[in-house]
Amino acid sequence: MTSKSSRFITLELIRKRSEHNEGLVSTLEELALHQEELQSIGPILGRTCGKTLKILLLQNNVIERMIAKELKMFKSLEYFNLALNNIHCIEEGSLSGMEWLRKLDLTLNFIDVDCLETSVDELGQCRSLEELFLIGNPCMGLSGGGGDALPKELTASSTHMKEGWSNCRAYVVARLPNLKYLDGIEIKRSERIIASKQLPELTTQLKELARQREKERKRHLQLKKDEDGGNDEDTSSSYISEEAMTQHDPETRTKISNEAHDQKMAKIKQAEEKAIKHKGEKEWEEEHKDAVDMERARSNCGDKESLRSIKQCNQGKYNFWFDERRSESGVETLIMCVDVPKHLSTSLIDVDIHPTYVSIVIKNKILRVILPVEVVLDGAVARRSAASGNLELVMPKMNPKEIAVGLRANFQAKNDEDTVIKGRGRTQTSTKSAPTGRRREFLGRKMMDEVKGLSRSTKKVEDESVHRAREEEQQEQLGDEVPPLHC
Repeated sequence: MTSKSSRFITLELIRKRSEHNEGLVSTLEELALHQEELQSIGPILGRTCGKTLKILLLQNNVIERMIAKELKMFKSLEYFNLALNNIHCIEEGSLSGMEWLRKLDLTLNFIDVDCLETSVDELGQCRSLEELFLIGNPCMGLSGGGGDALPKELTASSTHMKEGWSNCRAYVVARLPNLKYLDGIEIKRSERIIASKQLPELTTQLKELARQREKERKRHLQLKKDEDGGNDEDTSSSYISEEAMTQHDPETRTKISNEAHDQKMAKIKQAEEKAIKHKGEKEWEEEHKDAVDMERARSNCGDKESLRSIKQCNQGKYNFWFDERRSESGVETLIMCVDVPKHLSTSLIDVDIHPTYVSIVIKNKILRVILPVEVVLDGAVARRSAASGNLELVMPKMNPKEIAVGLRANFQAKNDEDTVIKGRGRTQTSTKSAPTGRRREFLGRKMMDEVKGLSRSTKKVEDESVHRAREEEQQEQLGDEVPPLHC
């Protein structure tokens, strides 16, 4: 895997690094984009915040050129850090628009003596420039005229880079009269006077060194081309082998950057694959449709409907209950209520009513329940409550006189126990009917057991309630006072 495409500053990267400004790009004054493996600045940064940006930190990337077209919008820039990049030359017109630039850091780049004159000419366009760093460049060397300013492991990397041009500092001081600090060392008045007197001689010396350096560069490129056998492939897009020696040159730094960038992208991709992906409405609808098709296919291919062939299930663990009600037209109806989440989309609910059972698919979860009585399909209605979101199925009974299994007998017995009232030494019974809430609770919990044939307990409770009612009627007829029954 190689990184052949140029990596430049994007709007997404700018927003990511502008958290200190609440993510606002148009009013950004300071931006740090170091160690982002950038190969160029690109046009987006200047268009978005070039007019307001005052501090721009781009150190430790692999930027190769300072293109005038990309930097012309930075009118308010005061501090520009391009240390540890692959810049060979300060191109013409790249800094001419930076009227307020006070500090420029080009530490450890690759500006050599053959590009020094062009670079200094462009630096002379910055009237406000007071502080400049060129240490670590081939023209200045690693000492920079200021002693051992860098660590020993860097100073021993290259003889040519370590030495540099001994008069480079004097040449820069003479050419930039407004400069106050060079490589962190203050420029004294006496140093500037001496450098100004030596300027004609230094200019001639620089041109001779530039010609020699250009010849060496061409000879080096020819030797490298011969070693590669005339292969013109871009070697900067490949990696460095584990056994190869690394050097401080643009090609090596680019290869290291490419490898680091690809490793970073691989980690991001791996993290995205492991991250939990939340399903959207479209995905839920597709899964719901598949579940509905599977359930309908099962219903169509089945034999004649019977209690034995239907298997009840509640995959979504939804609460449900039954009730009986007489409609306005006088039709006895069986009502089934299902506790559905209030904000669930109705498109994710599918209802299929059969004479003996109901099949409901709620968000690809199946709820299949056998009805306590047989119902008529014509006139059955499915609706949702606007307040609670519950699903309500209103189904006319096949036999209006048929009572739901255990619906009245069990709750009539419970009602009899709750309606015993202690009076003045006399027992009174009330005639109020069983509460609707208790009917719901009973049928919601016991429906499965009743369908499986566990109705003996229901019959026992019914017999006890009838026997108790007969005893109470006999006592009332005799008119004798008897103590209340203890349940």
